[in-house]
Amino acid sequence: MTELLTAAQMRAIEAAAIASGQVTGLELMERAGRGVVEAVFEEWPDLRATSHRAVVLCGPGNNGGDGFVVARLLKEWGWAVEVFLYGELDRMPPDARVNYERWVAMGEVRGLGFPQVTETDCDEFAKCAYLNSGTRLIVDALFGISLSRPIVGLSPILELVDLYATFSDLMPPRVVALDVPSGLCADSGRVIADAQNAGMPWAAMQACLTVSFHRGKVGHHLAMGPAFSGKLEVLDIGIVHGNADSPVRSVEPDVASFEKRAGHKFSHGHALILSGPPGHGGAARMTARGALRIGAGLVTLACPPEAIPENAAHLNAVMLKPVADGAGLAEVLA
Repeated sequence: MTELLTAAQMRAIEAAAIASGQVTGLELMERAGRGVVEAVFEEWPDLRATSHRAVVLCGPGNNGGDGFVVARLLKEWGWAVEVFLYGELDRMPPDARVNYERWVAMGEVRGLGFPQVTETDCDEFAKCAYLNSGTRLIVDALFGISLSRPIVGLSPILELVDLYATFSDLMPPRVVALDVPSGLCADSGRVIADAQNAGMPWAAMQACLTVSFHRGKVGHHLAMGPAFSGKLEVLDIGIVHGNADSPVRSVEPDVASFEKRAGHKFSHGHALILSGPPGHGGAARMTARGALRIGAGLVTLACPPEAIPENAAHLNAVMLKPVADGAGLAEVLA
């Protein structure tokens, strides 16, 4: 059984743990940041072997605080780290502000134009991320589960990341998202986009690896969640809760066992089922339904023309093709 949380449930669990004295907010940030670095090194052992260059994108909330921890730990590992902040420093939560100050003692924070990223910001980001010695890792610590509206101002940065990862002739950087890729709704898996960017691949951050804290979120497994999250790792940050009244949504069976279904139906296989005459199509119909349930993108049941009405009366989401003879079968197979 897999436990999934909504954004509100996760915030309530964190708040309860802090209020009970079980853990402090700073301790949670430190555990989250260390866990992310370990997850990155486990996923890509070549990044552990020696120092590289990383770009960390931090937002104005606690997700950004986690990002500052990641930046500090990578710097201590010997990496060259560039940090960008999107948002207003004066409105940063206290724990995130502490980790901001810890990073400032080690390195620079570059501001991204807020609320709208400018062309100059994009040029600076491109220089730091791609043209200066080659970046091997981009850390998305912009919003996590806190996002509730389109991130219109950041679209140019998300577009740069997407374009470089798609079209670069060099080794593109790996993108790791903290908790939820920025731009993705943690509850529905839908991309929170404005009308201008709806449907565009850069409407949300496209992650290679997403590290979720404490529990996976519902949005990781719905709609575009699997496509934008990449590989999902759930990190134990030491929050203990076993009360039956805990705000946990349980999903059965284990959602981790399901294949990610991003893509067109033809990219997931086309099954052809051959059926007998009227009154003898039950096994073929059961097979067609089974093919759909195990993941075939498209299923076609081919049967004698006179059996079409019978099969149509029993089947949904299955294509029907009349096959009267060998020539008809050859046409379907073609």
